[in-house]
Amino acid sequence: MKQRLLIFLFMLLASAAFAQSGIITPTVGWVDPVLNHNRLLREQTGEGVYKLIGPYRVIGSSYFLGERNNGNIYSPDATAVNIQLGYNTYTQEVEFISPSNPGQPLIKSPGEVDSFVFLANKTMGLEADMRFVYGKYLGSSEKSYFLELATSTKASIYKRYKADVGYVSSNYVQSELRQFDLLYDYFVYNASNGTLKKVKNSYNGLLKELNAFGNVTAVFTSEAYNQNPDQALKQAISLINQ
Repeated sequence: MKQRLLIFLFMLLASAAFAQSGIITPTVGWVDPVLNHNRLLREQTGEGVYKLIGPYRVIGSSYFLGERNNGNIYSPDATAVNIQLGYNTYTQEVEFISPSNPGQPLIKSPGEVDSFVFLANKTMGLEADMRFVYGKYLGSSEKSYFLELATSTKASIYKRYKADVGYVSSNYVQSELRQFDLLYDYFVYNASNGTLKKVKNSYNGLLKELNAFGNVTAVFTSEAYNQNPDQALKQAISLINQ
């Protein structure tokens, strides 16, 4: 019993030491690149950079791949292209800087923008343009934006990112300290009835929904899903559309 207690205390001290030293902890297996970007940013900045939310000091970032990226926005009032764009996944607000407001970003509440696009930027991990659509236009009542992962005339896959405020695992003293935890969920859009359905984030859950549109087991295997679920889902939608 005493030996177990000593091991437990050693692990706690080691965890705190790694967090304070700024050493970035490794990850195993496939990690969503957006979540990984935010995790690395949080570990690099540590507790010195935070945002006040209520009584809490929240470390990390709730923005999608940094606060600013080149992009386009589309709304009922206007369209703006190739501007500096930010997407706050905690508030679901879209911010942008244009020639008319170079010093202060304009903030659009959820729904004020129909859709927006982050333009490809390999240095930020954006291998291709990323289009987000507001839930209203996908048959959803959620006040959120959904990343268009793969589309077809029958079914489409969307991905919703959302930041929550969670506990800091390496903090055992500061009760007011929290961190942004970025999460995601997959949704299947049924083109025949215009509905968007949240799907359990697992191979079996996604396979069941996709097979309702056509057998996708030739490309959507558990191995492919574990290696890169986003890519596996894109291949499945491509097969459905054939």
